[in-house]
Amino acid sequence: MAVIIGGAIVNYVIRVAPVLLSKGRRMPPFLATFLNIMPVAALGALIFPGIIESFPEKPIAGIAGVFVAALVSYFADGLVFPVVAAIAASWFTMRFF
Repeated sequence: MAVIIGGAIVNYVIRVAPVLLSKGRRMPPFLATFLNIMPVAALGALIFPGIIESFPEKPIAGIAGVFVAALVSYFADGLVFPVVAAIAASWFTMRFF
């Protein structure tokens, strides 16, 4: 239990220290741009291998699902239509290609 609490305290201090130490200072524009782009890049790096490996026998099915989901989400509001379209596209690709 002491290791868990110690780890939590160290983790908290590491995450809060930059916020507390940078009060009153302006962030350089390069760093602000980098921090705005970083979550998208990290998410892409985590998701892309899953797309390729989701259907080992036909990786094109995962790519087709993501492409159709992106296309449908551009035109539709919400998550239901893109998810259903991605499932349908992956199923169609697995079945007929």
